[in-house]
Amino acid sequence: MTKVIDVTLILVTSLESHIRDKALDALVASMPNAMVVRHDLLEGERVLRRVSRGTTSLERTEIPLEHGCLTCTVRLDVLPTVTRVLDALPEDVIVGLPPSVNADMVLEYLEPQLALRGRALDSVCLALDPAALEDQMWDNRTLWQAGLSSVAEDDRTAGEFLVKEIAFADSSLMLEGLFAHLFETDAPGCQTGGDDFLRGAQLLTELGPHLAVIHPDEDLAPAIYDPQSARRRSTPGNVNVREGGKGGDGEGASAQDRAFTTLELHAERPLHPVRLKDALHGLAEGCVWLRGTLWIGSAPETKMVLGGAGPFVWLESQGKWGAETAHTHIALTSDTNDAYELAELLRACELSDTEILESPNKFDDALRLTDLT
Repeated sequence: MTKVIDVTLILVTSLESHIRDKALDALVASMPNAMVVRHDLLEGERVLRRVSRGTTSLERTEIPLEHGCLTCTVRLDVLPTVTRVLDALPEDVIVGLPPSVNADMVLEYLEPQLALRGRALDSVCLALDPAALEDQMWDNRTLWQAGLSSVAEDDRTAGEFLVKEIAFADSSLMLEGLFAHLFETDAPGCQTGGDDFLRGAQLLTELGPHLAVIHPDEDLAPAIYDPQSARRRSTPGNVNVREGGKGGDGEGASAQDRAFTTLELHAERPLHPVRLKDALHGLAEGCVWLRGTLWIGSAPETKMVLGGAGPFVWLESQGKWGAETAHTHIALTSDTNDAYELAELLRACELSDTEILESPNKFDDALRLTDLT
């Protein structure tokens, strides 16, 4: 059996570099001897690599990339730099990923190398500004258009990045953003304890009920990374909801006390593709996050996944249901959920007794599922 060395290894992911750096500073304050590795994507297809120990800078290097690819950034420099640091000294290590780089993409390469070295990842921390979270979820620009990615072909939105990272991470560090400092007198709601900050914090716990949500003024106690749980939560179609109305800042609070709630809906029968297409707007309207699985009458053997972040909704195929029982199970996170109205909207999409007897080929392919399957 490989012996695991008793050091701490933390991965910090974020949408914005200044938020990530504030998270790294907070972690270094509690781990003063830790080695810190951070990468930033720069204009001109370059990467800035910085390595420090505590607050002392040890290395600052710019590396050109042939085609500015995020995956290549990870493969060609993040991975070898981290492994080089791990091999040098048995010290605590904190890795700050380039903004908008997904943690699971990094760990695809890094985890096998950690296993070879007897190392284990302790925590994946998502750093964010809760006051900006709702606006970021509703931003309809691509990460490139919003200036949050240096890759022109990066067509993900901020919301798509965030829901994936919230699901994958085990911990989240909440920090005040630039707006709270640059416009201090005009943005009291964006500061710690302000209305926008608290609203975003509650949204965060609703989107990620599993998260250990931490403010740097509190003791930094990240949750333990469990790779199987992280991958299960971030699998397309997974419905991750709070248990018993508990979580984060609003533990034990009723739905009436929370700005955002998550509603789970189930359908007992396959769904009519045309009626479902017509109903999707009503189901998704006002939803910050929409996710789940669909059992659709025109493709009953295919597991369809429903996803939605802010203004965008998408469908994708996950292949055959296999041993899994076909079902429809979706969750809608919103501040406008009407449980009765939404349940009736989905129920109206179910096939009637007569329609169930029809061949799947009789249904109009209104959702263009043949293109997905």
